[in-house]
Amino acid sequence: MKILSCEIRGGDVAATVLAGREELERFGGEREAVEACIRAFCEEKGIKTLALTRVTRMDETARGLEFDFDAAIPPKVELGQYLGLEVYVPSDEKPDLPVLLAATEELQAEIPETYVSRKIDGLMRQRMEDVVKRPVFSALTDMYAVLRAANEALACERSDDELWAMALSAADEANGSRFRARSAEDIVSAAAAALFPEGTEERKVEVVADCLERRAEEKRAKNIEELAAESFGSYLRMIGKSEQELRAEFRPQALDLVRIDLLIDEVAKREGLELTDREFKAALDAIADMYDMDQREVLDMVGEATLRAQLIRDKARAMIVDSASTI
Repeated sequence: MKILSCEIRGGDVAATVLAGREELERFGGEREAVEACIRAFCEEKGIKTLALTRVTRMDETARGLEFDFDAAIPPKVELGQYLGLEVYVPSDEKPDLPVLLAATEELQAEIPETYVSRKIDGLMRQRMEDVVKRPVFSALTDMYAVLRAANEALACERSDDELWAMALSAADEANGSRFRARSAEDIVSAAAAALFPEGTEERKVEVVADCLERRAEEKRAKNIEELAAESFGSYLRMIGKSEQELRAEFRPQALDLVRIDLLIDEVAKREGLELTDREFKAALDAIADMYDMDQREVLDMVGEATLRAQLIRDKARAMIVDSASTI
């Protein structure tokens, strides 16, 4: 193992490492060699452990496997009072979040940026999943694409902002109050009416219809991730924010969630919380029943160690929340 570059800033780590041919042969695969090299990296740098390790690049070279990874050094956490808190909770809210936030008020830790950025990544993914579930954004993306293509084909000379405004209006009209397209004819009619509000001849309507068909062909050639990114782009434009601006908006929430994670993990460690075999089996049974899966399938998907760690964290979370008095 050879460290080609390394940057450690605060608790954030970024490095480029070479796993030589001997490591690849010794450990029997790329994944195993990478994991072994990261362990060796920690030993060489005197780092006890890393969290949130992410390999961002792997390239085969004549010397072996070169890869980039980033990670965080878990911070030292100092807790204040976390049991027996008195917390105000609005009547329409569950106590969990208010209690946990109150318990983090005295928490002290130098939080690596990696912790926050990973949490923001999760919030962004969650928002994208919510967007993808809403047909309005797929319909809007399709209408905008059709209008742009027809605008060019028919030399209408509409500006991009004009086309976007038309797409917003036309998608609403074509897809109804629930934004569900009734037919291709409805979409073509709405797009043509947006481009030519004074009315138009059949030839131009046929061009718009051709543009819709080409859009359908383009979508068939795209994968789910590409289509989701398109819909998310339409969402961002609708709300008037860039991806960077939305990430900045999520930052305070992400920081709160990171502090809660650090709180729960530290409480579990300090309280010496453990999981009995009976508790583990009961939780595994419940998960398997919930998702109609075999227990072995659940463990293969999640991993036994990961599941046990999460269940212990759940116990710490419940301990903090259940001990609080809410007003």
